[in-house]
Parts: sequence; C-alpha cells; structure tokens
Amino acid sequence: MATITVPRVVPSPAEDAAALLKAFQGWGTDEQAVISILAHRDATQRKQIALEYEHKYSESLIQRLHSELSGDFERAVYHWMLDPAERQAVMANAATECIQEEYPVLVEIACANNSAAELVAVKKAYHALYKRSLEEDVAAPRLTCMHPWIVVQLLLAVVSTYRYDGDDNVDMELARSEAKIVHEAVRNGGGGAAGGHDELIRVVGTRSKAQLRATFACFKDEHRSSVTKALPRGDDPTGYPRALRTAARCVADPSKYFAKVLRHATRESAGTDEDSLTRVVVVHAEKDDMGAICAAFQKRASCTLEQAIAKETSGDYRSFLLALLGS
Repeated sequence: MATITVPRVVPSPAEDAAALLKAFQGWGTDEQAVISILAHRDATQRKQIALEYEHKYSESLIQRLHSELSGDFERAVYHWMLDPAERQAVMANAATECIQEEYPVLVEIACANNSAAELVAVKKAYHALYKRSLEEDVAAPRLTCMHPWIVVQLLLAVVSTYRYDGDDNVDMELARSEAKIVHEAVRNGGGGAAGGHDELIRVVGTRSKAQLRATFACFKDEHRSSVTKALPRGDDPTGYPRALRTAARCVADPSKYFAKVLRHATRESAGTDEDSLTRVVVVHAEKDDMGAICAAFQKRASCTLEQAIAKETSGDYRSFLLALLGS
C-alpha cells in the first residue's frame, strides 16, 4: 500500500503552478505551501504541474525548487519531482561513482523492484540521461574509485538480468540442486576466488525471485541457517559477502530489508543517515510496498517509522518525509 495521500478534489496543474510561484515570492519561501502541494500529488500530477509551470513562467520548476530550498529537504524534493524511473536512474548513476560504498543502491534497484519491467524502465531512463548503459558504468566506475572485480561481476549479473515475475514456475529439484551450489560457495568464504563464485553469481543473477526463494528455503531446511546468516562476516577487503548478503535479502524479503535500512538510518546512537532515509521513503512512498515496509519497521524497532523520523529529523525535511508517509 502506498502512503502518499492525494486530495479527493485535486486542483488543476495551472492552479498548483500558480500556488507554487506564490510560495516562492516575497521575503522567503513558503516551504509549507510547497510541501502541501508536492507531497500530495502522484507522479503523473507532479509531471503535469512541472510542465504547466515551465509553460506559464518560462523556467524549470525543478531548478526553481533547487534555488529556493536547501539541505536534505531540497535533495528529497528534487528526487521526488523526478519521474520514478528517472529518479532511480539518477540514484544509480551516483552509486556508480563509488561502487564499494554505494553498492546497496544498485542492488536495491536490480533486486527489489516490483517487476522486471520496472528495472528495464530504469535502464532506459539511465541510457536517455547519460548516453551510456547502466552496465557500462557499473563495469567502469569513473574517477579514482577502487572496486574489487568480484563485486562488479555480481552487480553486472543482477542489473543485466530480466527475471520471470511469476510465482507459478518453481522447480523444486533445481532449487535443491542449486542450494548445494550456494552452500559450497558459502562454505568457501562466500564464493570468493577459491569458492566458485561464478556459479553462485550465475544462480543469483539468472533465477526468478520465486525460484531463488525456493533455493534459499532449501538451503535453510538443509543447514538450519539462512543464506544471509551463513555468509561470512567481519572485515573483507572485497566487500563481496556484504554485497551478496544484500542481494539475497532484497530477493528473499524486500520489505524486511528496507525496514532494516530504515532502522539503521534512524538509529540514534549512530546518527541519522539522511541519504538512506530519503532514498527509501521517496522511492517507495507511492509504491504498493510502503505499507509493508512500515509494518516491518514497527515490528523491528518497536515504534512507528513516523515516530522515528519525528525524533531523528527536523524542520521542513521532517515535515516533507512525514507528509509522504501520510502523516
């Protein structure tokens, strides 16, 4: 269930554009007016508002928002104003700048989207924006970022795949067979140089989500441990086990995975991770899975996501995120 709320009677794009222009004028920006409009319009409505604003006032609404707002609030509104596929393409491009630190963003886009068609749409948007494929940039990170090739291999496999979306084509014999492959790789350090990582990456990068869940279930039945718990922890110079664990969690239970990301992002002792908090809320607020993510968060954190955000953030940024969550 999505969490954004849209009024039963929505003003016309022209009316919203005029209201936004009014919010920008005067001695200071009326941020609450901006939130009251943009946080309560769906993607199609926001696009129509942006087009009407540019047509009537001869300037980009996104550029005007950039100049009027600041900090985490500005970044959250900027990503919210993008088309959903374009938004994830922009996030993916930023992640390719330093894969070893930002690999979870790429794994989320590749493994936790609702359908194969959604990933294809992101890749098309990426190509249109950057005149390169996502695969090209994953394989050749720019600037001076150092990246272990084994992590890149895994990322290439998951961003390149086109998975079958249905749940009605699970082969249990194959699941049992590939659970043995997964176990052999995990036993040898997560499938590293000595552990046949090619086979493990093949399994993770080619099978449907339903088939992978069956494989992970067979693994747990046989070895009394989930794949994610069986993978080695601690310092690993490649980061490969962590990336593999992220991919497995995104496939096995995306709502539980995102709840964990949000829990870490709002944990008081570690300081708020605004980038992760913004990413999950903005990407999922108008998706069907946001309600399940909120429920999983409450189960994990013993408080609601709204309560955690209210405690760990402030100002217009807090107001905007809470509005996206329906508060």
